[in-house]
Amino acid sequence: GPVPGRRVLLTGASGGVGHYVTELAAAAGAQVTAVTRDAERGARLAGLGAAEIVHDVADARGPYDVVLESTGGRALPLALARLARRGTLIWFGQASRTPVTLDFFDFFSGPESAVIRHFHYLDADSRLDDDLAALVRLTDEGRLHPEIGRVTDWADTATTLTDLRDRRIRGKAVLTLS
Repeated sequence: GPVPGRRVLLTGASGGVGHYVTELAAAAGAQVTAVTRDAERGARLAGLGAAEIVHDVADARGPYDVVLESTGGRALPLALARLARRGTLIWFGQASRTPVTLDFFDFFSGPESAVIRHFHYLDADSRLDDDLAALVRLTDEGRLHPEIGRVTDWADTATTLTDLRDRRIRGKAVLTLS
């Protein structure tokens, strides 16, 4: 939905998706708090429009209208606790590769009437072609600034995917056709 004036908390903000979310949400008028592991990565996010950078979800000062959570593990319950009344948490990743444990009794003292949603890229009802076309158009117009961590030939796809999964590439990878 519309984000102007809304407070947004984004975990895993220094990843490729996090850069897009930070820049798009800030440009649309949201006040973005980005959670990233280190100051160097945080500086780039500030340049993309993040209003605040923190290095641990526990340091984020809520409440937030929207929480976009991509790390899982201990971060998800901490992020949920910072959600505003009637807020929405969208879980879209598990970068920590650590299972999440939620105590639903926390809702009694936490975000009343909150919504937790899961986003998955392979949702059969999702139309990603329009979204991807919009990202390409915004990049072409100079309004979106992806971080490209690797440009390599299509023949290196397997290695590149492994390196992305294992976080050896910062940002996005571009595969070229020779």
